Amino acid sequence: MHIIFCKFWDLLYLSIINHKSIKMKKISLITLISMAFMSCQTLTEKEINQDIQLTIIGYEFNEEREKLNIIAGDVAITDVYMDYIQAHNDKDLNKIFEMDTDDVIIKTANGVIFNGRDSHKKELDAWFKSSSPTWKVKWMVANTAQGKDGKNQNWLTTGVDVVQTLDENSVTSHHVVDVNFVGLKIKELNVYDRASEKK
Repeated sequence: MHIIFCKFWDLLYLSIINHKSIKMKKISLITLISMAFMSCQTLTEKEINQDIQLTIIGYEFNEEREKLNIIAGDVAITDVYMDYIQAHNDKDLNKIFEMDTDDVIIKTANGVIFNGRDSHKKELDAWFKSSSPTWKVKWMVANTAQGKDGKNQNWLTTGVDVVQTLDENSVTSHHVVDVNFVGLKIKELNVYDRASEKK
C-alpha cells in the first residue's frame, strides 16, 4: 500500500509540473486518484464465498441416524466453561446452579443420569463432601453440529483431570466431557473417563 501511494504522489508531482493548463492538471489529478483507488483491491466475490464457507471437521449421527456436519465452533464458550470449572473447584454450588439450564442433563461415565439443576446440585453437594474433587482442564475443542432443521447445537469437547479422595487416597481419573451450550448456559454434560495409570 505504501508503494502505491508513493507512486501516486510521484505521478501527481510529475503531472503538475509537466502540464501547463489547469484543466489538464485537474484531469490528471482525477485520473491518478481513480487509479490509486482501483489499485486498492477489495475482496473478490470468490474470496468472500471462500471465507464464508465453513470447514467441516467431522460428523455426528443423531437419534434418527442422520449424518450431521460438525464445524469449528465459537471459542468464546471456552471462557464460560473455565468459569464453570472454577466454580466446581471453589465448591460454589449456587454459581454452578445458575450456569446450568433448568433442565440440564448430566450423563455420568458409570451410566447414571441426573435430570435438572436441582438434582445436579444435590449430587454435587454429596460428592464435594465425600471426596473433595478438583478439576484441571487439559484441552478444549469448540464445535457446532449443524442440524437438518437449521438449528445448530454448540458443543465443547474437553479433557479434564479429576483428583478426588477415595478411602483416604488421592485418586486421579482422566475425563473427556462433551458439554452442550444453549446461549451461555450448560444444557448437557456427557462424561467418559479412564483411570490413571497404575504405578
